[in-house]
Amino acid sequence: MRIDRINLKSFRNYLDCSVEFNPFINILIGQNAQGKTNLLEAIYILSMSKSFKTKIIDELIYFDEDFAKIQGDIVTHERNMNLEVVLSHMGKKAFINHNEIKKTSDYVGYLNVVLFVPEDLMLIKGSPRLRRKLMDMEISKISPIYMYNLNKYNKLLKERNKYLKMLHDSHKGADEYLEVLSEQMAQIQVSLMKKRFEFIELLNDIAVKMYDYIAMHKETLRIAYKTHYKEMSYECILDKYRSQYQKDILFGQTNSGIHKDDIEMYLNDNDAVIYASQGQQRSIVLALKIGLLELIKKEIGEYPILLLDDVLSELDDVRKTKLLNLIQGKVQTFITSTSIDGIHHQVIDMAKKIVIEDGHVKGEDNGRK
Repeated sequence: MRIDRINLKSFRNYLDCSVEFNPFINILIGQNAQGKTNLLEAIYILSMSKSFKTKIIDELIYFDEDFAKIQGDIVTHERNMNLEVVLSHMGKKAFINHNEIKKTSDYVGYLNVVLFVPEDLMLIKGSPRLRRKLMDMEISKISPIYMYNLNKYNKLLKERNKYLKMLHDSHKGADEYLEVLSEQMAQIQVSLMKKRFEFIELLNDIAVKMYDYIAMHKETLRIAYKTHYKEMSYECILDKYRSQYQKDILFGQTNSGIHKDDIEMYLNDNDAVIYASQGQQRSIVLALKIGLLELIKKEIGEYPILLLDDVLSELDDVRKTKLLNLIQGKVQTFITSTSIDGIHHQVIDMAKKIVIEDGHVKGEDNGRK
């Protein structure tokens, strides 16, 4: 899987831009606030039909323009395809080969990406929400039905919380409608939990090997899916909802469900959240991200694209080398950096360097052959 060319019109600080890419490594070089990350963001939007930086579409449109357009020529499973996302003040539209796609779950998956940003280094000691977001996003890329069910669950959760607040404000107890909402959520949740367990088991098998290589066999990583349910059954989940009706009404929110679950991480069976050093945290996140590349390759038959936003500056020389070794010759990669001086690796030497200045491509170097 790769993207050969991207065309931007009125996107962020790019008024009109077209860039061709190397099938392996592309380095976007420039000072801060010139548009390096914006170009990475455009690739991400082409993949997911949404930004990793903002939920506000107007922020993505060039000043005083009516719409922004991102168009890309991609190759997936040896097929040439055209993807396009149009962003306007009225919303967004996605197209595959010039045909509009109405449902996000029908669009996502044609161009898979794995994003690695400096904020990801908070995955280990940050809130469970960050780890759930990672899990849900990555599963959705390889399972349209998971994305569909997750969206349905979140809509039901929003409706249930709204109803719980109404019951609380009107001093009422549980009723038939609350039971109906709980039954519907429990039914969907069984499928979602099973997919999460399956995904984390696969990721664990791969990430363990990646961490062993990155950490030079010093300790052993283990990751697991953490849920508060004793078993993944409709009856067990519904019983949990029923047992918390009074508490849910008191707080006006749903206190159990997959929106409360987490990913546990251990080093030599010690909780990484408590015991992992900063260096170990970086190695775990690196293992997870590279693990995701391998997992997606295993599931869909080809590697996704890797987006590294200013990550090399956050890694020491050893981890930089390990990362570059693992992606060399396998994964189309986009790296943003203010400078690559001092980074000595064959991957960097052979990469295409694209100089970005104020929303324009000011120079290109195809690297050493």
